[in-house]
Amino acid sequence: MLSAVHTFRSSACLGITAAIALCLLPNIAAQNHLSASEPNTQNAALLVRAVIYNEIEAQLHDTSSWCYREHRQTDGKPSQTLEVCQTKDGDLERVLAVNGWELNLEQTRAEDQRIQQAIAHPEQLRAKQRKDREDGDQQRNMLRTFPEAFLFECEGESESLVTLRFRPNPAFHPANRAAMVFHHLEGTLVVDARQKRLVEINGRLTSEVRFAGGLLGHLDKNGTFLVKQEDFGDGHWDLSYLTVQMNGKALFFKTIAVLEKKTLFDYRPFPRGASLQQAAEFLTGDFDVRAASSSGK
Repeated sequence: MLSAVHTFRSSACLGITAAIALCLLPNIAAQNHLSASEPNTQNAALLVRAVIYNEIEAQLHDTSSWCYREHRQTDGKPSQTLEVCQTKDGDLERVLAVNGWELNLEQTRAEDQRIQQAIAHPEQLRAKQRKDREDGDQQRNMLRTFPEAFLFECEGESESLVTLRFRPNPAFHPANRAAMVFHHLEGTLVVDARQKRLVEINGRLTSEVRFAGGLLGHLDKNGTFLVKQEDFGDGHWDLSYLTVQMNGKALFFKTIAVLEKKTLFDYRPFPRGASLQQAAEFLTGDFDVRAASSSGK
């Protein structure tokens, strides 16, 4: 389920006028005329397909690198504020604060040593990078399924933002266990209809999800997630907020209690192809991102 949730990082409506719909969906005029009862759902579905297509294309072709700050809370552990830099060899992060308190001198030195250790032995970062790529492939496959798995209708619009409500499509047949979750999920999408990008997805499990009749575990009813993204510049959309709250049982009756919350902010472009050493220098204040970016390094 969590893989399905993270799919919606990196998905509007007849409530918009016909002129806007034609502008957003130029191929709609070539289709058969819709009956009076059909345009809402069919136009909404077409727009969702356009948004999903753009999301997948962006994931596949956006090769830019960024540094950003992240506030993270996971499963009752101490909250952390981090600075993260993306590199060709994986993401390097530095803890700035724990439970709202900045690191003291001893903790800062320990972070410096941990970062240098990661640079000296980058295999763990590269292994995580490979795992992230594999997860990305799975998530895009889930994302491609989204327009088929749900029925959509317009709930409202404000300027270029359109809100769609989604509910399970009874005709959808999931191809794998992860996609089974879609039969138990409903919520809302907010999309930027001008750029055809996903702004927000808010979902809730309307019933218990049982895998293999419960033998492989289940997820409890009323689990929720909320994911937001925004344009941070240069047409680069990225995660700005995520919260997940799920409960259930996994194989061999292991309890699942997932509470995850992230806020990401202060995105800055980082030189494409930057090394781990450059990222470490930036995180310790010895590397000027803006100067390097303007010089094309």
